[in-house]
Amino acid sequence: MIRSLPRQALVAALTFVVCASAHAQTPTLRIQDYPGIVGTLARVAVEKGYCAKNGVQCTLTTIPAAPLGVQTLMAGGIEVALAPSEVAIQSVARGADLKIVGGMFNASPFMLFVGPALFDSAAKGYPAVMHDLKGKKVGVTSRGAAPEFQIKAMLAEAGLKADDITFVAVGSPNTGYPALLNKQVDAVMSFVPFDGFCDVLKTCRIAVFPAKGEGPKVLTDLNGAGGVYVMRRDYTIKNPVAVDAFIKALHEAERFTADPANAAELLKITLRHYRIDMPQGDEVLKNSLDRFRANMVVAVKKEAVQSAADYLHQTGQLDKSFDAARLF
Repeated sequence: MIRSLPRQALVAALTFVVCASAHAQTPTLRIQDYPGIVGTLARVAVEKGYCAKNGVQCTLTTIPAAPLGVQTLMAGGIEVALAPSEVAIQSVARGADLKIVGGMFNASPFMLFVGPALFDSAAKGYPAVMHDLKGKKVGVTSRGAAPEFQIKAMLAEAGLKADDITFVAVGSPNTGYPALLNKQVDAVMSFVPFDGFCDVLKTCRIAVFPAKGEGPKVLTDLNGAGGVYVMRRDYTIKNPVAVDAFIKALHEAERFTADPANAAELLKITLRHYRIDMPQGDEVLKNSLDRFRANMVVAVKKEAVQSAADYLHQTGQLDKSFDAARLF
C-alpha cells in the first residue's frame, strides 16, 4: 500500500526542490580581476554578498592585462572584462561587439613613475620630464595595452616620437616595481598600487598623474571613464537579468567602498585577494586604497569614452574616427 508523506516531510521535500531549482537557475558571471586594487568594486560585490543578494553568482578570474582579458571574454572564458576605455575601443574597432555595463575608476588609474636617477626630471613636471626619457627604457603592463597608448600620447604632445624610447613589457605593479627598482627600466607607466610603493618606500616618484589633471589634455579628458567593465553584447541581450543584477551589485559595492568608516574592512577584503610579500606591504596597499577610493565609481561618462576614441585617432592608433556610442 502506498502511503502519503507526512505534511512536514512533504513541505521539506518541496522546499528542497524549489531551492535546488532556484540555485540551478542562478546565473554565474566570471569577472576579470587584476593583481593589486584595480578590481576592488567586483571584489567587494563578491565578499559582501551583493552579487548573491541581487540574484547572480560572481566569481573572480585573475587576468593581469586588459587585452588578454578581452580576448578571454570573446573566447567565452569569462563574462565580464575590466579594461581601460582605450582597450575597449580598440577591440570594438577590430570587430568585437562589446558593451560597457559599468565603471571601476572614473579617473585614470595610470601614472608615470620614475626611479631615483630621474627624480630631478620628475620635479620638472609635464611635458619637460618626457624629454628626459629620450633614449630610455619605459615599462608598460603589456604591449598594446592602455599604458603604451598613453605614453605615446604624452610623447606626441611633448613633440617626441614613440621610437624615441624603448617599450618593455613589465606586467602588473608587483612585477613592474621590481623592474624599476632593479634598473631594468628607467620609468614605468602603471596603475595602482604602484603609487603606494613610491609614497611609502620613497624608492620611486610619480612623474605624471593624469587623474590630478597632469599631462596632455587628450589624457586628462579621459577622466570619467578610466576603467570600464565590458561584456559581449550578445550576452547582455540574452541575459538582461544577470546584467542588471551585476550592475546593482556594483553600485552597492561603490557605496560601501566610498564610506570612510569601511576603510579597515576594505583593506581586509583587499588583502584576501592580493598581498605584497615584503616589509610594509600592507601599508603600501592601504596608502594606494586611501588615495584612489573616491575614484572607484560605477557611472561612466560617455564624453570621456569619446575623448579616448578621439585621442586614439589623433595619435594614429585608430585609422579612422570612432563613435563611442557603439560601446553603449
